[in-house]
Amino acid sequence: VAQVCEWPTSTSRWRLAAGAMSARAAARWRKLLTSPRVRRTAFLVGKATAATSAAGAGLALGLREAKKAVKAEEAVDVWKDASFNIGSSAAADASSRARREEEVAKALGRLAAKGGFSVSDFQAAARRLKPVELQLEDLLEACSAPGAAGSQSEWEDELVAQWRGAGYFDASHAQRTRADLFGRRLTSDSQGVDIGVRVPPYLHLGLPGPSEEPAPPAVRPARWEGKAQRDEAVAALQRWGCVLLRGAVAPEDVAMLRRELGTGTGSLVRKAGEVGQYLQQRDANVAMGRYTFGRMHCLLRGSAELEPHAVAVHSAVAPLVHAYFREETSRGEQLFLSEAQLIVTDPCAEAQFWHVDSVGGRSLSVFVPLSDISANKGPQAVLPGTHFLHGAGLSLREKWSRCFGALSRVHGQVVVAQEPALQWAAGDALVLDGRLLHRGLANDSLGAPAAVLVLRYDLASSPPPGCGRNWLLAMTQVGNVLHAIFKLYAAV
Repeated sequence: VAQVCEWPTSTSRWRLAAGAMSARAAARWRKLLTSPRVRRTAFLVGKATAATSAAGAGLALGLREAKKAVKAEEAVDVWKDASFNIGSSAAADASSRARREEEVAKALGRLAAKGGFSVSDFQAAARRLKPVELQLEDLLEACSAPGAAGSQSEWEDELVAQWRGAGYFDASHAQRTRADLFGRRLTSDSQGVDIGVRVPPYLHLGLPGPSEEPAPPAVRPARWEGKAQRDEAVAALQRWGCVLLRGAVAPEDVAMLRRELGTGTGSLVRKAGEVGQYLQQRDANVAMGRYTFGRMHCLLRGSAELEPHAVAVHSAVAPLVHAYFREETSRGEQLFLSEAQLIVTDPCAEAQFWHVDSVGGRSLSVFVPLSDISANKGPQAVLPGTHFLHGAGLSLREKWSRCFGALSRVHGQVVVAQEPALQWAAGDALVLDGRLLHRGLANDSLGAPAAVLVLRYDLASSPPPGCGRNWLLAMTQVGNVLHAIFKLYAAV
C-alpha cells in the first residue's frame, strides 16, 4: 500500500523535471534566435535566397527574350541540315562502280606514264593518307564538267607536277616499314604520336597493292555524289561541328567488323569485359581502360593483328576527311590517323563527362556503331557550335558569339539518336570536329551492349590533345554550364 501511494509522487517529480528541462531548452533557443549574429545570418540567407530566385527568374526571362530576338522559338533540326545518305546498294551500283573504276584506272595510267611512277606508288601514297585519290577524282570531275576551260592533258600535267613537288612518291617512304616505326609494344604507347598507320585506299582499281606490304582490309566505298556533296558536308561540319553520314558502312562490312573485333552477334553478343578478353587473346599488347562506369575503351591502334580491321572503315569516310583537310594538306602538312579504338558500353553504364578530343588545331573524330543504338542505349550527344571556342584566327568575342549563336538555334544539346523515330543505325558514321564538346550518354537499356568503333585524324603539326590536363578539365565545366543554361533556354 505504501508503494502504491508513493507512485504518484514519483511521477509528479518526473513530470516536473521534464518540464524544467523543456523550459531550459526553450530558453536557450530563444536566446539563440534573438542573438544579433543569428539575426544577421538569417537576414543574409534570406537576401541570398531572394537574389537567387530573382536571378533565376531574370535569366529565364532574358533567355526567353533572346530566343525571340534570334527567332529561334523552334529548334533547328541539325540532322536535316548535316545528314547525308551515302549508302550504296551492291546490286544497283555494280555497273556504275565498274565503269567508274575503269575510268579512274585509265586516267591513273596516263598520269603514271607522265610522272614516272607506278600504280603501286599511287596506292602506297594513298595508304599514307596523302590526298592523291581525292585530287584524282577532282580532276576527272573537272574534265567531265560541261564548258570546262582548258585541256585535260594540261590539267594532268599540273597534277603530276603538284605530286612531284610534294614528294608523294619518293622512294624514301618505302624504306620505312611499320616495324621500324612502332613494332610490337603496348598500344597505349602510341597515344598522341604518329606511328605511321597505313590506311586502305578507297579507290578500288582491281590492282594489287604495294609489293612491300599487303593492302589492309577495306569496307565497300561509300556512294559520294561528287565534289558538290563533299563540299556541302564540309560546310555543315564547319557550321555545326558535326555531320552524320547515313549508310557509310554496309551491313555486310558491319558484320565483318563485329566478327573480327569479337563483339559477337545475336544471342552471342559479348559484354565489355568479354570483348576485352577476346581482344587480348588475339593480341596481348592491346591496352584498355574504363574511364566511366560500364564503358570499356580498347585501344587498337598499334596492334599488328587488330589495327588493320579497325582502320578498314577509313575507306567509307576518306573523301570527307581529305576534303576537310584540303587547305592544310595543300600547304604540305602531314595528316595522320591518331586513334583507333573500340568502345563497348554495357547496360546501365553511366554517362560520360563533356569533353573535347583535341584543341591544338583542326581534327576529326569518326564514330561508327556496330549495332543499332536507340536513345536509351548510350548514343553520342553534342553541343553544336562549341568547336568555335578553339577557332584559330577568331577573337574571343567572335568565338563566344558563334558558339552561342549555334546553340541558340538548336536549343542546346543534340543527340544523334532521338525517340521515337530516329535511331543511330549500325554503319552510320558520326563525324565530329575534334574541338566539339560531346559525350556518350548513359545506357539505360537492359539488353545487349553497344559497340562503337572510333577513328581520329590529326595533323602532325598539332597532335592531340593540344593542351594540358587542367584545360581539359576546364572544358568539362564549360560543357556543364552551357548544357545547364541551354536546357533552361529550351524550356522557357
